[in-house]
Amino acid sequence: MTTTTRTSTRTALLLVLLAVLPVLAYAPALAEGRLLGPGDGAALHFPLRAAVWQAWRRGELPGWNPGIFLGTPLLAAYRPGAFFPLMLPLALLPPFTAFQVLVLFSLSLSAALVFIYVRRLGGEDVGAYFAGLSFALGPYLVDHLQDSATVVAAPLILLLLLTLEAHLTRGGAARATALAAALALLLLAGSPEAVRAGGALVAGRLLVAWRARSPQPPGRVTAAALLAGLLLAAPQLLPTLLTAGQAGRAVTGLAHAGQGPVPGLTGLVLRYASHTPAPSLALAALPLAVSRTPIRVLGAALLICLALQWGRGPLSAPGALALVFDLTLSVLAGLSLSAQWRARRAPEGPRLRAYFLFGSVASALALSIAAAALGPLPQTLAGALGVLALALILYFPNAASADPVRAGIWLLPLTVSFLLQPHGRRVWETAPTRTELDRGSATREAIDGAMATRKGDPMLTLVCQWPAGEERDLGWDNLGALAGRRSLNGYDPMVSLRRRQTLGGIAPGGTLPPIFLRSDPARLEALGVRWVQLPASSLQAKEGAAGDRLDLTVEPGRPRFFPLSLGPATEVRLVSSLSDSVPVVQEAVVARVDARLASGREISLPVRAGLDTAEWAWDRADVRASIAHYRAPVAESWPVPDGSFQGHRYEAVLRLPGRYWLDGVRVEREPGPAEFLLSRLAVFDAVSGRGAAASLGAGFVSDTGRFREAAATPAVRLFELPVTPGRAFVVEKVRVLDSETEVLASLADLRRSGIDPRREAVGLAADLAGVALPAGGRSSRAEVGRALSDWIDVRAEGPGLLVLSDGWDGGWRARLDDAPVRVLRLNHGEMGVALPAGHHRVSFHYRPEGLVAGVFLAAVGAATLAVLARPKRPAPRG
Repeated sequence: MTTTTRTSTRTALLLVLLAVLPVLAYAPALAEGRLLGPGDGAALHFPLRAAVWQAWRRGELPGWNPGIFLGTPLLAAYRPGAFFPLMLPLALLPPFTAFQVLVLFSLSLSAALVFIYVRRLGGEDVGAYFAGLSFALGPYLVDHLQDSATVVAAPLILLLLLTLEAHLTRGGAARATALAAALALLLLAGSPEAVRAGGALVAGRLLVAWRARSPQPPGRVTAAALLAGLLLAAPQLLPTLLTAGQAGRAVTGLAHAGQGPVPGLTGLVLRYASHTPAPSLALAALPLAVSRTPIRVLGAALLICLALQWGRGPLSAPGALALVFDLTLSVLAGLSLSAQWRARRAPEGPRLRAYFLFGSVASALALSIAAAALGPLPQTLAGALGVLALALILYFPNAASADPVRAGIWLLPLTVSFLLQPHGRRVWETAPTRTELDRGSATREAIDGAMATRKGDPMLTLVCQWPAGEERDLGWDNLGALAGRRSLNGYDPMVSLRRRQTLGGIAPGGTLPPIFLRSDPARLEALGVRWVQLPASSLQAKEGAAGDRLDLTVEPGRPRFFPLSLGPATEVRLVSSLSDSVPVVQEAVVARVDARLASGREISLPVRAGLDTAEWAWDRADVRASIAHYRAPVAESWPVPDGSFQGHRYEAVLRLPGRYWLDGVRVEREPGPAEFLLSRLAVFDAVSGRGAAASLGAGFVSDTGRFREAAATPAVRLFELPVTPGRAFVVEKVRVLDSETEVLASLADLRRSGIDPRREAVGLAADLAGVALPAGGRSSRAEVGRALSDWIDVRAEGPGLLVLSDGWDGGWRARLDDAPVRVLRLNHGEMGVALPAGHHRVSFHYRPEGLVAGVFLAAVGAATLAVLARPKRPAPRG
């Protein structure tokens, strides 16, 4: 066997080994059945990719996602990478399996391509192997496994750099085409961070080539190839850019993925010194910077990354700079180790190893200091760190050996240390299993069972902050969509600001602003919401033991029920007041409080004027002179605007006949004069000294005239809105307003605006210009027939205005009885169609905005490559 053959065989074996190592490293997670995507991986990336796979499997274009925010663009969400070439064949697999394959394949490809890139830069096999290991199983990709889009895009940065190197050194149409294809793949992968990182590295490489003035293709050829790559990705990029213009600030990293990184320089030391010897090897490359351009350029890139990140947070945070830093550090370390390997028996070898030794000792010292300041490293990481130390101990005494096996024996424990890093850092500890994704918890199964055949009706979860630890009970973020739910909540950084405003100012992560819980619940009817769920955390008042300020008027014949966290209680406490109650006599029963026991039995307690509550303006001179009841114990007072007297709210302590476990309290107004205002409500246990207070969320669903309790579990309470008109309905008229502000204000308080959402819609004058509703409009139900992700058939009767609660988007088109009809924007972010008299079929179809233009631009890109590939005509002979 010739030397060249042996070298090729060794290189091939190393490439195969690098491809297998990520699978071995994450084998424990595979054995546990855990998704290779904790945090945002499970909450954001997996559900969006699963929606794409499901659409491809049905033979549909993955344009629209109906499961979150009552509908958002899917192709234009970017992160699922709908047009990324691997997504289509992976649609043949179950989504969970497809996601695992995608992540592992990307990690394996990253390792192999870093190896090839280092070899392309002149590195040895040993250095290229280390670089591939250090990147694919290194600090960035291990600690950011939850950023699945960047994991998928990481190898494409290497592919782009490799094709750029080939293009700059040898030119030719084929290499220009490969460069364009690599850029298009990176753009289609779905990671903005990786795109920025790749752009920075390409710009830096082109700058080096320009300054070196080495033989290279003409600049116009390189520019044409890069432009062609950009155009080839236009079918996904253009819809994304149009959607991004309608979205607010993109927010990611919301889902909990384990312990967060330690910030600052200390965090950087802990992250790298306990993971890889790459920083020490980079230091050992310092003597080579004078004579070797790649070393000099890579070192400058590291310094630039550190300088640009200064003051922005730790390099352990996700982002383009941290990704460039990690990749550059791995490549530089691989080139440094290659130089040591070549010179291991030359005079230069000991000098390079001395730098490496100094860096290793410095890293160990810095790690010891950081651990002393912050506490010991996790026990699970001790094994990986110990094996890494063993590898370095083996390296220095054997590095100068003439026997390559002895000189490279340290790579065995080094490889083992990298294999132990993912498990040692518990990167998949918080990731869900396949069963948890498909079925959720027992609580979620109980809630799904309570919804029965109406599980697909819209649902709202009342949370104002990310419900950490309750996601699987709630089907939170995008998990509910996996099980067929349609939710007002969701998690999508690309959701439009208009859609969020329609849903009451909801955040991209699905959390509601606290002011929403003080708005008119009638908004939910306009949105077609059937179900509302409250987790246990939303039942806990945020304003202390007395409870949140509710300020709810309890009307006769319309009792309010406040769900509470299940617990023991000996008394009910409420803060309330009366108004216009001068004739109410002392000890008259103005309301009743029914404490509901866990068994379902209720204990009724009276609220009496003069003892438990009283007129709020009792101290006003004219009231005090004629009022028929005493002033009750005052809970809180405030001066009226003119300062002539003080208003009061009163505290009542209603003792139960014993100690009981309660899960809710009902408050009902007795018939009679006066208005009864309930400000706070709580229960208290005199034995334990603890209590539970009604929260704003409990107050929001307390109106029994609108909400019906459908299920009560210790973790989640489910309420139904029986009067909601459903996903589609017909209203008899539309109220035209002049500004978006007026529209949103009307939706926030429909009762005060005098709008019945079952009879009237709200629209903007600019959107309804030229629209004339037929006379004699009437409200009625509409039936949704065939409903796919991007196609909805509705049967409705006119005259009137058909309202569809799915989110309005410029890509929606409609046909009324097979004739094109204008899609109207109603209620700020819903769809509508004017109906003439009679029975009609209305079909809504979605095609992403910019898709057709994007396909045209991709054709232009392909034509550009065809022009580049056209053979040049020989110059005519003189």
